[in-house]
Amino acid sequence: MDPSFGSWAKFLTINLKMKTSDAFKDGELPEDEGAELEGSALGRAEDEVKFGWHAEEGIIGTIVKLNVEFNEFRGLNPVKIFVTGPPASGKTFYSDKIAHYYNIPRVHVGELTMEVYRIADLDEEEVDAEDEFQGRVREKIEELREEAATKIEEARPEPEDGEDEEEPVDRKTVKIRIPDDFLYKLLRDKLQENACRNRGYVLDGYPRTYKDAQYCFLEKPVQFDEDGEPIEDDEEEEEGVEKDFSKHIKDEKIFPKSCVLMTGTDSALVDRVKELPEASIEGTHYNFDDMMRRLKAYRLANNSKVAEPSVQMFYEQ
Repeated sequence: MDPSFGSWAKFLTINLKMKTSDAFKDGELPEDEGAELEGSALGRAEDEVKFGWHAEEGIIGTIVKLNVEFNEFRGLNPVKIFVTGPPASGKTFYSDKIAHYYNIPRVHVGELTMEVYRIADLDEEEVDAEDEFQGRVREKIEELREEAATKIEEARPEPEDGEDEEEPVDRKTVKIRIPDDFLYKLLRDKLQENACRNRGYVLDGYPRTYKDAQYCFLEKPVQFDEDGEPIEDDEEEEEGVEKDFSKHIKDEKIFPKSCVLMTGTDSALVDRVKELPEASIEGTHYNFDDMMRRLKAYRLANNSKVAEPSVQMFYEQ
């Protein structure tokens, strides 16, 4: 050190007094400004100096928000593609090709269905008592299985003399229709997982109808009270009454960026299935009766002049 520095020290020293900026007091007025204010006047003054934190809940509480901002700033746009069309039109084949090309997850309704069954068949020690969704799934699936098994058993003919009664139907193997609201919830959760949120996804054939798409991809904007606190939406759906989506907007976090529509006439699609190797369609829906049933359901939901708009029209809008 320069020995002459000591003689310059007093000229290079600053007598600095510091205090916390009022902005960081988060709504607390300086004592001299708030002393004479009372009631609503004091409240308004405190609101004016309230600091607008960008991540008030910290990194952990706002990690999804920060994740999205990171991607947007660096132009890391996820590839989000929805593939739709009638059965046997090639949705799964081309969804696999796209998913492999972009190295992104392929999401299929079959995976969501299996997740419902997985939750329903959890052992008691595996159940999360605080998970409301798990509880609803287990209760409803048990109820549906019981109803289906009872119908099968009641339809059985009475055993003839000398014959043993048939074994009770195994409730866990009986086929049931999974409630739509379970699939909607699981799909939304799936599309918000890290892989889908950061890299994107190929959504293979689901949702199948315009109504399904509304439930999966629309959300009601959060309303706030005069204190800036979110207002809980306690609106409940009435059974048998169509939900009103007029005040809903698309959920940008999960909404697809592209929609691919596969097409084909009924006769061409049925012929395509007939040409498939028998081993590849054994145990699937690709038999004549199931194909005709599924084609009829698809046409009724998406190509009928008296039905609701088609699922692809949802994305066009």
